[in-house]
Amino acid sequence: MRSYLGVLIVAANLAALPGIALAHGGGSSPSGGSSAATPSQRGADDAAKSAYNSGVRYIKKAQDYDTDAAKASTPEKVAKAHEKAQKAYRESLEYFIDAVGADPKMYQAWNYLGFANRHLGNYADSLSSYAKALEINPNYPDAIEYRGEAYLGLNRIEDAKGAYMALFRDSRPLADELMAAMHRWADAHRQDPQGLSSADVEAFSKWIDERTGIAGKTASLGLGAGHPWSQGSR
Repeated sequence: MRSYLGVLIVAANLAALPGIALAHGGGSSPSGGSSAATPSQRGADDAAKSAYNSGVRYIKKAQDYDTDAAKASTPEKVAKAHEKAQKAYRESLEYFIDAVGADPKMYQAWNYLGFANRHLGNYADSLSSYAKALEINPNYPDAIEYRGEAYLGLNRIEDAKGAYMALFRDSRPLADELMAAMHRWADAHRQDPQGLSSADVEAFSKWIDERTGIAGKTASLGLGAGHPWSQGSR
């Protein structure tokens, strides 16, 4: 497998150089580069997009296997589907590494590097990739939500709260996704605190319940994120 750390270092250095083709377009799918780009720049842009699209296909395969695992009727079937999902996530990394190697400014690929590494349990690499995506595009809500879930995986409760509050202000659907992950975290940690104190788990669970109530009230009344009810406590 390609050296992940090596690609991070090389891509970061390339990003500081002039003349590197940029990733264009919003959302999760980069589009074509400038018509004024040189042939070498267009080639790098095309290579980055091709690798990115291949990586996304493997991510979708992995998510399908995750769904199969959740629906599996026996522990053996769960294990088999989980193994297939993990393999697909690992294969996706190869393509996203190629994508950021060809276009270090493709924040969508950095974001998916974080996503795949998070699902593989590589939280340090995951956070590095999300940080790079947000360095390039600070207002990319997908990376904020995914990073919030990585914080949960590391039991970094205060950082996860901060991610939720930022999304609650600017991207309510993604805030709801992170809140769903928080509820799953609370359910799991009530059974196994995983190194946290029971008091810390219960305090965060209480905060989760309070924020869920606030979100429900503001949604039912049609209140914006700036309304005093939406602010609550951190």
